[in-house]
Amino acid sequence: MRGFKTILCVCLLALLMVSAAFAAGAGAYKVEVPDAAGLSLGGAVVAQIDTPAAVYYNPAGMTQIKSAQISTGITLIQPKEVAYPDNGGKVKMQQQSFLVPSVFYVTPINQKLSFGAGANSSWGLSTDWAQDSFARYVATRTSLRNEDYIIAGAYQVTDQLSLGLGATIDNSTITKEKKINQFIIPDANFKLEGDNTSAGFQVSGMYKLNEKNQFGIQYVSAIRRKYHGKVHLDGIDPATLGAFYGAGSQFPGSSYETDVVSKSTLPQSVDLGYCFLPTDKLKLSVDVMWMDWSSTKEEEVAFPNETNADRAAFLNMGNPANRDWHSALSLGMGAEYKVAEKLRVRGGYYFHQSPVPEATWEPNMPDSNSHSVAAGMGYDITKSLTLDLTYSAMFYSARSVKNDIATNIGGSIDAKYTQWTNMVMGTVTYKF
Repeated sequence: MRGFKTILCVCLLALLMVSAAFAAGAGAYKVEVPDAAGLSLGGAVVAQIDTPAAVYYNPAGMTQIKSAQISTGITLIQPKEVAYPDNGGKVKMQQQSFLVPSVFYVTPINQKLSFGAGANSSWGLSTDWAQDSFARYVATRTSLRNEDYIIAGAYQVTDQLSLGLGATIDNSTITKEKKINQFIIPDANFKLEGDNTSAGFQVSGMYKLNEKNQFGIQYVSAIRRKYHGKVHLDGIDPATLGAFYGAGSQFPGSSYETDVVSKSTLPQSVDLGYCFLPTDKLKLSVDVMWMDWSSTKEEEVAFPNETNADRAAFLNMGNPANRDWHSALSLGMGAEYKVAEKLRVRGGYYFHQSPVPEATWEPNMPDSNSHSVAAGMGYDITKSLTLDLTYSAMFYSARSVKNDIATNIGGSIDAKYTQWTNMVMGTVTYKF
């Protein structure tokens, strides 16, 4: 009963903490900041993870944890974006900073079986372009907020092989804002809001070939999201919309609201890892992840309660929006060295391939290939308490975009885009 109460308290703590999660995306809109030690190793931990964050990275690794442990972490993320439009000038996206919390708990049930639970935010983005920027007819403010709640179990089949299984409840909310071009009068406002709860699963394994070589694998299922919410139009002029779009006269006034349904898919993925321990002090690791972003073919919204044909035609302009994303690879490499009995230093590199082609690229998710470096340390404050700290810098390849996304609405997003992101993370782990 005491163990059950502990697990319940941990789950409640997770709920309270992650309800504040809100992040900027990396590698499309995937965010991986569950653990400072993992971040400092470039995320290359699927073959050797032995902290409570195994709940996220590879549940099979939970069998390496021989006593109950809980970890809590917080990450500061600061993305920066600058655009150089083809028609001249320099446009900075509004500066933003986000705090992303995480919490994980693992306990052995017996010598072979382990249980874990956790919560974090592993998908998210936020962009904020000025209300009068060149990109305003495609995006002004966009946010995707995510909360993942995970339960997991692991079983040690042999001294060498462990298997893991996890289930994820994915809660998310989405907001998209942009301007409506009314040409001869001031712009109107468009805002879409929706929320969704879905579920997915993960299957993993860890194999210890010998004392120096370990392998890991994790498969994460796709999660299909179906957002329900509202679309709000404000500042519209029915006569002007009627003249330019052929539908404005059907709107009852300057404001309008209707229900909306939007579908999207979080991709399935496979993560392969290898860990080499040449000495008792040195640990080297590498991970390769494949993500099936090709499942993102288009973005479609529906207006289930819209009965007027002219209004529906206006609302459905450009719908469905072609995406045509492709599968992408990520690579992570890391090294850890034990400087002293209580101190470990780490360094890592990771690369994310962008799945977004130029033809369907939009400024509400300014993604490109990225190269990142990380450095960190772990220090045992006591036998029961460990502090891990990490700094990481993400450098995105400059991307020149020329497409016709905004052509039919009187705008253009053709520009050169540059981006970089700073991340600082701390994790505290307590061993019961």
